Amino acid sequence: MKYFWVTVGLLAGCSAPYNVPTDNLGRPISSVKIEVTTIETPDLDAEEPGSRYVVRRGDTLFSIAWRFEQDPDVLKRRNQLTSDLIRPGQALKLRGEVPPEPEPEPKTNTTVKTSPTIRAEPEPERKPPVLEKPAPQLKKREESRPSPKATPVPQMTGWQWPVNGPILKRYSSKTRSSRSLQLGGEAGTPVKAAASGRVVYAGDGLVGFGNLVIISHKGKFLSAYGHNQSLGVKVGDVVQRGQVIAAMGSTGTDRVKLHFEIRRQGRPIDPVSLMPKRKS
Repeated sequence: MKYFWVTVGLLAGCSAPYNVPTDNLGRPISSVKIEVTTIETPDLDAEEPGSRYVVRRGDTLFSIAWRFEQDPDVLKRRNQLTSDLIRPGQALKLRGEVPPEPEPEPKTNTTVKTSPTIRAEPEPERKPPVLEKPAPQLKKREESRPSPKATPVPQMTGWQWPVNGPILKRYSSKTRSSRSLQLGGEAGTPVKAAASGRVVYAGDGLVGFGNLVIISHKGKFLSAYGHNQSLGVKVGDVVQRGQVIAAMGSTGTDRVKLHFEIRRQGRPIDPVSLMPKRKS
């Protein structure tokens, strides 16, 4: 009987998918196959081959680019997106080949080339001049229709300080968290847009920034305003330099302050280099 019992034990041990601790003998064993498709922590290394990010509710293309310090235009081209719109559950590649930038200029030139061909037709010239006048008038009306549909992007008219509070911590390139300015002030102090642009993110989905506003500017600049008490703008809003966009607070941090950061093509730069000199 002992020999029969030992044989069964050995067969059971060989058939097990992995070594089972002695204290779990007699309990059902289940093996789970795990497939990792994304890393949800802020420590995700975007340089790792095959890295990708799964879009979550509240994300925007610009907030994802900001989180992983990438150029939004490059991220857009790498994933072959035709617009800035993304949807929850969509997987975005953070590394890989990037198609070249499309050239929109020849498209506009082709439309312009069609107009002179119509003017060069010999037949309307033989007809009375009355028939020639309504044709260009109709074309001018059609060309003026698409212009009001597209909201104009405000031109850069310079930079200004978002608040007048003191600089608590200056820009430094040593660490990722220090590549910004930390500005002091009282809770509720109006936070103003440092330059004209369009709001591309407004929310609290980026860990460590609290209530955050990101504005896109001409010249591929992005400016960010974090730790706000409340937000006064939403994604898609066009703002002018000096317009109030938020109120200072302490969300995501230990004291009232403003996290002020500027990036160009995904790379942080010292905001002081763009701001007017302060009177001291």
